[in-house]
Amino acid sequence: MTSPPASLAAVVELCERLQGPHAPRAVAVLKLLNQVIIYNIWRERNARIFTGVTSTPGAFFRVVDRTMRDRLLSLSRPNVTAPSPSLLELYFWFISPYS
Repeated sequence: MTSPPASLAAVVELCERLQGPHAPRAVAVLKLLNQVIIYNIWRERNARIFTGVTSTPGAFFRVVDRTMRDRLLSLSRPNVTAPSPSLLELYFWFISPYS
């Protein structure tokens, strides 16, 4: 990816366009990332409304990144004879240009 998707429709289009042997797992990572971002936007909104506390974009990214890493590390790796990247490795493929 040369740039992150700018909208929910762009995320859906990206998921539909992915091809290759790791595409289903990459789509799962993208879906989880989308859910984590939406959840944290909702939390940020509530914090701003009810407590007047705001986060910087960098702090927001760190929260999303930490949540993704924790969740993906908690998943057990399936036993497969062919070596395949873990979900966490797939996540790093998506975020490395942006971190």
